Amino acid sequence: MSDIKRKTVSVVGMGYVGLCLSACLAKLNTPVICVDVDKKRIEQIKSGISPIHEDQLPEFLQMGVEDGIISATVDTEQAVLNSDITFICVGTPTSDMGYIDLSQIHTASKNIGKVLKKKSTYHAISVKSTVIPGTTDSHVIPIIERESGKKAGKNFGVCMTPEFLREGAAIYDFLNPDKIIIGAIDDRSYQEFYEVFQDFHEQKIGKNVFLRCDLRTAEMIKYANNSFLATKVSFINEMANISALFGVDIKIVSKALGMDNRISKEYLNAGLGFGGSCFPKDVKALYNAGKEAGYISKILDATLQVNENQPYYPITMLKEELGDLQGKLIGLLGLSFKPNTDDVRFAPSIKIAKKLLDIGAILRVYDPVAKENFRKESGIAVDAPITYCDSALEAIRDTEGVLIVTEWDEFSQIKPNDFKRSMKKAIIIDGRRIFDPNLFENMGVIFKGIGFSTSRNYAPT
Repeated sequence: MSDIKRKTVSVVGMGYVGLCLSACLAKLNTPVICVDVDKKRIEQIKSGISPIHEDQLPEFLQMGVEDGIISATVDTEQAVLNSDITFICVGTPTSDMGYIDLSQIHTASKNIGKVLKKKSTYHAISVKSTVIPGTTDSHVIPIIERESGKKAGKNFGVCMTPEFLREGAAIYDFLNPDKIIIGAIDDRSYQEFYEVFQDFHEQKIGKNVFLRCDLRTAEMIKYANNSFLATKVSFINEMANISALFGVDIKIVSKALGMDNRISKEYLNAGLGFGGSCFPKDVKALYNAGKEAGYISKILDATLQVNENQPYYPITMLKEELGDLQGKLIGLLGLSFKPNTDDVRFAPSIKIAKKLLDIGAILRVYDPVAKENFRKESGIAVDAPITYCDSALEAIRDTEGVLIVTEWDEFSQIKPNDFKRSMKKAIIIDGRRIFDPNLFENMGVIFKGIGFSTSRNYAPT
């Protein structure tokens, strides 16, 4: 791969996507200039320190900095003037009502346009942020043209290249893509970004992962992709809730569904619902965009409603065993929305913790990496009756009930006897189905979970 001549890339926005993209491009020997308004974050990157928890990211980032392939700055002008290609990776949050906020997109476009006014050579720009169809051609291009005095497709290129990275597995996903979508305004724009990703040409990896389309189609593909996966999660959670009523183990049902090639096994693990930075906001944004355009999606609305309610099922199970939870000590294992990340955005743990505190419970919580983010972003008062523990065993000690909220590997290593010895009253609610229910047979432990009933035995899973 090192024999390919690389153009210099600037990446505006050092959030999750921008940082992972930068580290991976550097791994492929592409010179990268990282840009962000957060001075502290830029200083961390300059020192080769990853501001986020992501498998392999610290190693890739440090290697890129040490090799001089990655640099970082708060100066957009410096970055764009000294690069050939720019990715816009800034945040596109949604309001409580689900409408997308394009302010960071507008600012990035304006800043890039001002720099292009001073630049005599051709420059290619791609939006990688998740945006509603029509955003790149009706917002980004007009702003850049106005600020630069130049014409898209003539003086500069424009593409939309959505990302499909899973948090916790982003580096693997980048290096092993299922697809690379390039929405382009013209041939030259497409070619510029095709060359950025040329390592994944069919001759090199054995399959064609490239799909060329227009800007709006690329924007829609991202939303359709995430909305389908979110719908799949809500669907299997619905099936889990129904299965429990009939004494059916959803794990076996999920396994059978996954054996069907038309369905596949991915995203069929029943649990507490989806969270993170993508699924909740993207489904809500697409639903509202469709509504504004004159179409109300019943499927997307149902997907959101199921996900809104799913985190509360374990609390209902606790109440069935303990009655009033006022003054009861409850342990929560896991705070991040999924394992191998410190991201707590839209995490089920926040809803669960707030609800338990509202009804008077006292909490002991633990997560391997997400405790500090949870403290800062959960909105839970500093004087709330919640203890942040340093180990899983500390979090379950003397509790009357434990909820397993995130499927971290270390939680599955806890022995049934550890629960029984540590807890005041051994009531375990497995919200992620990491344990085989049969392990707790005849132990004096009450064990419940998403998608199975205690009224019968279950096949090992």
